[in-house]
Amino acid sequence: MSPLRSAPPVFIGGCPRSGTTLLRTMLDSHPDLAIPRETRVLVDGYRRRAEWGDLGDRENRRRLARWVVERRVSRYEHLTDDADELVDRMVAAGPTIGSVLGAGFRLYADRHGKTRWGDKRPSLVLNLDAAFAMYPDARYVNVVRDPRAVVASIRTVGRRYGWGAHGIPGGTDTWERSVRAAERWRRHLGPRQFLDVRYEDLVTDTAGALGRIVEFLALDAAGLDAMLRHHETADIRDKTMHALVSQPVTTGRLRTWEQALRPREIAFVEDVLGDAMRRYGYEPVAAGVEVPPDLRQRHRRRRIETRLESERRRARELWLGLTYRRPVAAQP
Repeated sequence: MSPLRSAPPVFIGGCPRSGTTLLRTMLDSHPDLAIPRETRVLVDGYRRRAEWGDLGDRENRRRLARWVVERRVSRYEHLTDDADELVDRMVAAGPTIGSVLGAGFRLYADRHGKTRWGDKRPSLVLNLDAAFAMYPDARYVNVVRDPRAVVASIRTVGRRYGWGAHGIPGGTDTWERSVRAAERWRRHLGPRQFLDVRYEDLVTDTAGALGRIVEFLALDAAGLDAMLRHHETADIRDKTMHALVSQPVTTGRLRTWEQALRPREIAFVEDVLGDAMRRYGYEPVAAGVEVPPDLRQRHRRRRIETRLESERRRARELWLGLTYRRPVAAQP
């Protein structure tokens, strides 16, 4: 059996502020699986694939590798502290973009003595076409969290870091788009390659939730104990964005949204997302509370903006599909 089929990569995604970083840290603690902190490499590299030319050409692979280590928003240092070694690995890879980009993640796994690699980024849920084009045998874990908690967290982080677009309407739209994308890909991939995990289950029944993930990924169950002690070896010590990752699992923040959001804001989120919420087991609590008209208007504007952005991307991908016919899937 080929290496691609025997050890498929693992992807983690979901709406931002849903617990993807916590799950990534847990899985990275498994003795066989290496998932680095966000690199912002895979999807961005794929979307720009027409720029790299024929990757059968060694110099084109080198140009792609230099892009990875030189672009400002890449975080290649999460893969290795040796840029030259990373470039050499990518240049020596197979002649497809999946092979070249995957070589960087393989380097991360090798440096940690592990046999399998993965990638985590919330927006992967919106870009699974790229992930599965490059790695058709991959396994995807989708993290879902109560949208009221997500929206409250997005607003808090947005205020702290100046993300003006990520208020209540923006956070609501982001959760809705993430869930819709996940539902499409769940139907397409099926249970062998797609698994939903609720954040609430991950923190209230950690052993049970991780056990299901270990089984889904065909990982050695003996590594579960290390995953349950993820906080002891966590490589993120951020006290702002990811304060809970380096601590034992807690249920203390499950319902902080009740204090963080006003009743009318809760009513707005539930009005927009009610049906999807219920499908994941999140029951509304603000029945009868009036929804502010300004939130509705801002949400409509946000929906229009994101729809136009998606249409522009689809048009570009259609053009690339017609003009760029070189193989992209990773080769064993």
